[in-house]
Amino acid sequence: MTKKSKPIIKFGFTSAVSIIGAVFIFAVLLKNSALASNEVKNALKICANMLIPSLFPLTVASEIMTNTGAIEKLTRKFSSAVAKILGVSKNATTPYFLGLFGGYTSSCKSAVLLYQSGKITRQDCESIIAMSNMPSLAFMTGFVGIGIFENSTYGWVLWIIAVLSTLILGTINRLFFKKEKPYYKIATVTQSSKNSFSKIFVGALTHSAYAMLIICACVVFLSVMIAVLSLSLKDIPLPDSIKNTLLGSLEITQGINSCANIKGLSPKMLSCAYLVGWSGLCVHFQVIALCEDADLSFRKYFVFKILQGVVCTLLALAFLSFKP
Repeated sequence: MTKKSKPIIKFGFTSAVSIIGAVFIFAVLLKNSALASNEVKNALKICANMLIPSLFPLTVASEIMTNTGAIEKLTRKFSSAVAKILGVSKNATTPYFLGLFGGYTSSCKSAVLLYQSGKITRQDCESIIAMSNMPSLAFMTGFVGIGIFENSTYGWVLWIIAVLSTLILGTINRLFFKKEKPYYKIATVTQSSKNSFSKIFVGALTHSAYAMLIICACVVFLSVMIAVLSLSLKDIPLPDSIKNTLLGSLEITQGINSCANIKGLSPKMLSCAYLVGWSGLCVHFQVIALCEDADLSFRKYFVFKILQGVVCTLLALAFLSFKP
């Protein structure tokens, strides 16, 4: 009998980095357990007082508008022109419009629903999620404009900059990404026209509640990491704008909120513009979680979010240079 050799466990580079990262995070949180506990309480307050009240109704409404076909009818006159700019089909423009006004999760959820119902291709779904992922108009004018700049005008300017950046990304998508042969996913859900409104409404509530749970979990955990990293960066001689931008790259709400402490309009504006474009890892995790059943690739998504951060910063710089 030949002796069976023991299987050798092999770890790739990605696995090794993941293990080291997990151990490091655990050790850091264990060392700063009191700080972490306090930050969890603060993050939960942000979720209860700001995120859930502003996002939950919009997420429910976006799913209802998508499944009833309301958003498609409302944007029909503009869909052809926008589709040509973005390099996607007409049906794929409906979540784009939702993203402009409703914010992050509304566009993502709508695009996935259209893909799963067989109305748009996988490529269009991936493209529109990458291009329409931006803060809502209410967040920009209220939280950013009034809360950070004490003037809603700057919120409007940053929102317009974000919209322009999505159109620039759409041009890049149309010119440099080849169109694959159209392949539509076989519908896995009942067509919305055959569903009763009560079924659509209850489904929207259920899915949106699950989305809020994911969002709040991401915000709480990354807020803790930001607090720990802030403590580490405290003694490092870096400008506040750079520190806030680095920390805000993890979670946009905390990052934007910290921008209020930046002195000077230009560094504050540029920092906010970058964060609006990049959106933060917290938002990216939310998008990935909400798309887990759709079997999508996120390669284009991350490439476009990096580009959007740069484009928004350059557009803000252009605005500041022409501002009297």
